Amino acid sequence: MKTIYKTTAIFLLTILLVLCFNPTMVKAKPKIPAPTNLKYVNDYTNTLNQSSKDFLVSVGKEVEAKTGAQAVVVVINSLEGYDIQSYAYELFRQWGIGSREENNGLLILIAIQDRKWKVEVGIGLEGAITDISSARVMEEYAVPYFKENNYDEGIKRAYSVYADSIAKEYGVSLEKNIEEINIDNDDGDLSGAIFLLIIMFLTLIDLIFNRGRLLRFFLRLIASNPRGRGPRGGRGGFGGGGYSGGSSGFGGFGGGKSGGGGSTGGW
Repeated sequence: MKTIYKTTAIFLLTILLVLCFNPTMVKAKPKIPAPTNLKYVNDYTNTLNQSSKDFLVSVGKEVEAKTGAQAVVVVINSLEGYDIQSYAYELFRQWGIGSREENNGLLILIAIQDRKWKVEVGIGLEGAITDISSARVMEEYAVPYFKENNYDEGIKRAYSVYADSIAKEYGVSLEKNIEEINIDNDDGDLSGAIFLLIIMFLTLIDLIFNRGRLLRFFLRLIASNPRGRGPRGGRGGFGGGGYSGGSSGFGGFGGGKSGGGGSTGGW
């Protein structure tokens, strides 16, 4: 009977250690969608009307043409259990919003069902859009409309103010002429803690019944494995690579990075 318990414990420990040292299997990163053809406004919920999209694209194009900065709106239904800070940071990183040289990207992420927003600011724009100012803009210009389910007006007003801040930083002015665009169309933390406790318990079993053989094996395996740096930059935009295509004619993203600045809130 003791042998059966020992064998079972070793088997379970092996499985869990494999999962533990393969983070993509334990807790995968958020599944980030590809940018839409509109580039500056990416509405995956069909919440925004065409007039709002025309405005956001027109202003976004003008901002990029005059400053090189890229201001992007993303509207999703749900964060699927991920915290919005991690989701926004990963999206910013994968898309590579802003230029690689200046890191002058801005992301406004709206999660409709979760009723949360996040403004992620590229390193190069942290002087123009501080954490405090990014929060103030959302609370004053966007949230009151969000509470009335008027996402079009809230997003347009906030985006316009951010665009003005970027333009001021670069010493230019914006006309904001609207052109019609014709395009074809925290439970995770608790789970992690429980998983860690299970790993610690089974490691103790390995030390008691198996003299730590499995633990030493996995430690040697990790030491000899060069992985762990995460995806490198490339076509997908990971590591600052940036999305470089798009059939809309607006071009792609430039490989910018976020310093983690910005603000978060809800309504």
